[in-house]
Amino acid sequence: TITVCDPGTITGGLLVRQNYIEEDIGQTKADALAARLRAIRDDLTVTVAEGSVPDDPASCLAADLILDATVSNSITTYLDALVAASARKPLIAQVATDVSSGTLGIANVCAPNSKLTPSEIDERAGCSVLADGGLELYHPLWQEAADGDELIPTRGCSVPTFHGSAADLAAVAATLVSLIGAHLQQAEAVTSGTHLIALPHAATGPRHHFLLAETDGPT
Repeated sequence: TITVCDPGTITGGLLVRQNYIEEDIGQTKADALAARLRAIRDDLTVTVAEGSVPDDPASCLAADLILDATVSNSITTYLDALVAASARKPLIAQVATDVSSGTLGIANVCAPNSKLTPSEIDERAGCSVLADGGLELYHPLWQEAADGDELIPTRGCSVPTFHGSAADLAAVAATLVSLIGAHLQQAEAVTSGTHLIALPHAATGPRHHFLLAETDGPT
């Protein structure tokens, strides 16, 4: 069973960087994604929640995985509160790419037994990465975007977004989903931390690096 949330509307300017097609234009992103998932597997139950998050937090807490790809501070605040409010928590993963090239990826993974919130995991990872010259490739993920890094893909778009092609985005997303899946398959206590990945044609640097959230443990 999958619940998808995203009230944003698909416009033509998004097709070069997001995996939608011409027929999806005018639909909400959540509705188009739900239709795509149903077409892939007919045994899936896919529901579309109104708004950016489900009205009932209990439905989130009953899930095995919450996957956040919004890059939204308000959604992170909601997830932080969700972690603090219940002892029974799903695995929470937040994914993003860099704005200048779309060839880097980050996945912050918050395990069910984590003492840290998603924002705390991201903050600690950022401090470690910015202090490590060997991870300079990934420094922009925690730095303000430089002039020209962001673009407005179509007239009327209210929020600037990243450079990059739909092919690069699909590759970054597939790699991050595979890494998150490995956490779900862990037989022992699931670890929290931050995955950093780079596509083969990205700038020089490690292609994959994992930062363990050291202070995790039973609550």
